[in-house]
Amino acid sequence: MTGRKSEPRITPELIRGGGSWRILFGITISYLLWFSACTPEEEVFTDEAVQLQFDEDTIHFDTLFTSQGSTSEWLTIYNPNRNAVTISEIALGHRTISPYTLFLNGVSGQQFEDIRVLGNDSLLVFVEVLIDPQDQDLPFLVKDSLTFRVNGNQQDVKLIAWGQDAQFHRGWVISQDTTLRGDRPFVIQDSLWIEPDVTVKVDSGAQFFFDNNAFALVRGTLQTEGTLTAPVVFRNVRTDGLYENGFGQWDGMTFTTTSRNNILRYTHVRNAINGIVINTPDADTIPDLILANSIIENMAGYGLLAVGSDIDAYNTLIYRCILGLTYNLGNGYYRYRHCTFENGSTPRSIPIAREEEWYSLAFAEALPEQLANAEVSNQPFYAELTNSILWGNLDDELILSISSEGSTVSLNNNLLKYTDTTILGNIFNEDPLFIDPIIAQYQLDTLSPAINQGIKTSILTDLNGAKRDDQPDLGAYEY
Repeated sequence: MTGRKSEPRITPELIRGGGSWRILFGITISYLLWFSACTPEEEVFTDEAVQLQFDEDTIHFDTLFTSQGSTSEWLTIYNPNRNAVTISEIALGHRTISPYTLFLNGVSGQQFEDIRVLGNDSLLVFVEVLIDPQDQDLPFLVKDSLTFRVNGNQQDVKLIAWGQDAQFHRGWVISQDTTLRGDRPFVIQDSLWIEPDVTVKVDSGAQFFFDNNAFALVRGTLQTEGTLTAPVVFRNVRTDGLYENGFGQWDGMTFTTTSRNNILRYTHVRNAINGIVINTPDADTIPDLILANSIIENMAGYGLLAVGSDIDAYNTLIYRCILGLTYNLGNGYYRYRHCTFENGSTPRSIPIAREEEWYSLAFAEALPEQLANAEVSNQPFYAELTNSILWGNLDDELILSISSEGSTVSLNNNLLKYTDTTILGNIFNEDPLFIDPIIAQYQLDTLSPAINQGIKTSILTDLNGAKRDDQPDLGAYEY
């Protein structure tokens, strides 16, 4: 309004006078017009047929385990009209039998009525879903809709989620030889223990999802038989948003001093504090852990921390581990062939900062102070790195600390990020030119200096199953 209007006055004489009903009617209309003129347009409710607008036409949820609730997804409802509207109903299509729940202004329910939205204003509705078990091995679709009614007009937003039945375990102790099938995922709610002298074999395609602070402790033997198309997976239970690649969401896997003959083939270990910690000292050089065609990624601590153990790793990719990718400490036997170690590129949504002393790869005979009481092998320290790539954003991604007589470190035909360039037979400080490490594509680009720089070994295929030629490329992938 640009100025205050004069208010009409009602006097006793006016009321007593003849024909006063006409005057009263005119005064009433004047009042209505005056109040209407003083009400902002966006607060005046319309009864016309109007259309709301939504920031999504479908709300998608990631695959969810049955009996475990989802995180909240939200929908923004816009009123693009100049006048206010009353949404007579916001409701789930299946009402009270729906697995979905709505949250509006902090209140939960399946249906809300008479919700007012001012002109050119918006409203937030949150949605969660809790899916009942269906006794099915394969994921199943769970659908509903979110319905809005305004002045006789109806609009809908679809709700879509996939449910997955799983095997839930809390304090799971395996005390006899067992084969675990890959039919349904295993959800570990606090711990998985494999007892001494017990062998657990895991079929291809099996998936293990660990809750926050959950862990796997292998005191016996673990042998996974993943394949290229159906790897065995150990990871965190949350898969939505930033949790998909978030660091440190479970404690990881530990192999203790009584553990022997472990084999991880086509196995992915993701998003833990430490991916694999192994301390298996003995008097031989027979591998206590064979790590073949596997991937370890996104660790808040170490990807692989081996103390006084015997390790044989090949065609393995280890990347994005804040404290270090692979640390080999104390007397033991450590052999890595055709491996890719990368610790410099992270998704823009999950930046990490590394200190200068957080080397990616360590071969160190002496134990650090915090591991001084750990048992080590009776064999001399032996380390071998062949046909591999070590890259990162520090000047030195490698530390060598060997002093005892009889200890050996052999570095042959590698591409290394390392300032000591006196070690013959390696390429130093040349960008390996991965296709796109930001999205974890560590295959080699056309101009990569790692192409055809390897020596022929017994490893005849790469991590993707491609055949290696007589002049193999460095790293886990053949160009």
